[in-house]
Amino acid sequence: MDRKGGVFLGLVLLAGCGHPAVRQPTGHAIALPDTLLVKSSGPAGPVSRVPLEQYVVITALSEVSPTGESDEAVKRIFDVQTVVARTYAVRNAGRHRQDGYDVCDTTHCQVYNPERLRTSRFAEAARAAGQRTKGLVVAYGAQLAETVFHADCGGATTDASDVWGRIVPYLIRRVDDLPAPTHRPWQFVATVDQLRTALNADPRSTVGKRLETIDVVAMDQSGRVRSIAVRGETSATLPGDTFRSIVTRTLGARALQSTKFTFSRRGNTYTFDGSGFGHGVGLCQRGAIARARRGEDLADIIDVYYPGTELVRVR
Repeated sequence: MDRKGGVFLGLVLLAGCGHPAVRQPTGHAIALPDTLLVKSSGPAGPVSRVPLEQYVVITALSEVSPTGESDEAVKRIFDVQTVVARTYAVRNAGRHRQDGYDVCDTTHCQVYNPERLRTSRFAEAARAAGQRTKGLVVAYGAQLAETVFHADCGGATTDASDVWGRIVPYLIRRVDDLPAPTHRPWQFVATVDQLRTALNADPRSTVGKRLETIDVVAMDQSGRVRSIAVRGETSATLPGDTFRSIVTRTLGARALQSTKFTFSRRGNTYTFDGSGFGHGVGLCQRGAIARARRGEDLADIIDVYYPGTELVRVR
């Protein structure tokens, strides 16, 4: 990862409603790289050196498509997504260093599809947002914030501690006080055999030749399954997000779309009723779009989903 001549650059507040004056860091600073090494999908996918700001625009286009929104809402949406994408990329640029690159092009890092520059009708809007927000990042104290995001919180975000077992002061539960239709419900139906096969595909959840019961052990305050027990020939208790990832790995990404669900069993069939899509931590894209639609700006939206952080511009 390149840094601009090794020069550490100062921070300047981007004025915005709800954000206090920035505290100048003492003994620390944030620097943005010129480029990122991005690996394309697949075991033999190439690694490309991509200018940071180009990566930000492409990732924003790959992660959000605000179809049906007004021009002003689209502008605000891409302002938010470019700042979130830039912050996330720079903070996480070292996660694949041992593999010879900075970030991958999947949801493990951020979705990155260069074709979106050619095929998306929002390409110009994303480019314009990239220019407007150039150098803007989300900071907590003197460090980059961890700007994780997800598609739909289902009405409330949740604590990072409930999902990943670590406390992050600004990744906390927030009720998304938006009109009810904002967040989408979903339903998933699976047979006992389908679920048993999915659970047996991972050593953490193996139940053997039969699946007898699935029971919620604990819920978090946002209404998500925090831990869940599966019982068969063998038994296991899993974090809710681990259970979700194990099931979706075999039965598809839209099987359990979030851990915000309830379920019932009738005979050999389980029915899961839930809302939201994704892990539920940090920025809710569906909520952010609704807020942009009603006129909230970049600073307002960042303040909702990353409370206690600051928007700063690295010069």
